[in-house]
Amino acid sequence: MIELLNQDINLKLRFRKILFCQGYWCPIEVELSQYDNVESMIKRISLTDLDVLGIKYDYLFNGFRIVGDCKTGKNISDISRLFWLKGVKDYFGADEAYYIHSNVKNHTKNITPKLGLRVLDEKSLSELEKNLNIIHYFLPLSDISEYEKVSNQWNIKIPRGTKLNENQLLFKKIYTYLSYSYWYIEQYRNLLNVIENFSSISSLLDPRNDKHVLLAFTGLERFAHSMLEAASYVFSQGSDNVPRDFRTYIYGGPLSLREKETFFKLMRELTKTNEQLDPPFIVDLYELMGRMVRNPMGAFDILRHIQAIYLWCVHLRNDKLLPLDNDQQNTAAIVLTRDLAKTFCKITGLNADLFRSINAL
Repeated sequence: MIELLNQDINLKLRFRKILFCQGYWCPIEVELSQYDNVESMIKRISLTDLDVLGIKYDYLFNGFRIVGDCKTGKNISDISRLFWLKGVKDYFGADEAYYIHSNVKNHTKNITPKLGLRVLDEKSLSELEKNLNIIHYFLPLSDISEYEKVSNQWNIKIPRGTKLNENQLLFKKIYTYLSYSYWYIEQYRNLLNVIENFSSISSLLDPRNDKHVLLAFTGLERFAHSMLEAASYVFSQGSDNVPRDFRTYIYGGPLSLREKETFFKLMRELTKTNEQLDPPFIVDLYELMGRMVRNPMGAFDILRHIQAIYLWCVHLRNDKLLPLDNDQQNTAAIVLTRDLAKTFCKITGLNADLFRSINAL
């Protein structure tokens, strides 16, 4: 069983490497959940997981998503997996879905076009790596040992039967949000949720603690992803009034914004206070969004740069980041990544040294 799991992770990491080299930010083993009211409590119910998720944006902030299902072994029903993958693709709203198996039979390949899916076996996977010239890519994206080292830094380790203290409960909440809730909650809500969650633990994160640095980088990735989703909406409105369109987006649209403004107006009248709908850091988000929209050739690739900086500069302790594509560094992406990190620290209260490796570039 352990050997099969290792083979599965090998396929996942190789496919992640292929997608990354095609411009995708690639979380793996993403669990999809839903939340239901069970006996007056909100309970998370696991639906399924995505072996590999690829997300990227173009210069017009159009988003693209790919999901990959990676399996090994002889007792796998390829047909069942294909119909399952078709459902996951539709549920998640992915543009493409790949079924990766060590040995895909011809009859399996024959039905994939009708399902709108793609398949890769061991031979075609190796050929693709060769044709893309990524076998010796500088980032160890397909290295199982390096992946396990990073994975061991994730989550808090609490002995069974031990009661969590207040700080541990806060950390557990953040890990749960990043691992599960983030992928379920409507994307427009996630921007403020990420900020709120990391503000709650800003005083607890220590730049000398490797687990804390990984947690901060993961938060920065989610912050960047949420900002890119917002940028997609702003750009779709013509980008002539960034603050207006950005504000409309984060409150769920024009009608929802109007309802919230009316509610806060009534609350001020009733309580004789000066409670405002907008958080105090809204201007910082306006400025950051404006820089992103004005620099799409850098903004589109910030997610990959955050992932690469963590792996190459933080995890492997290198001083300089090599170009992600060909021989030319995307300086605009690095500058915007630095802006993102600075803004994230400013509005959450995080220690800037958590992103020392970004600021040093």
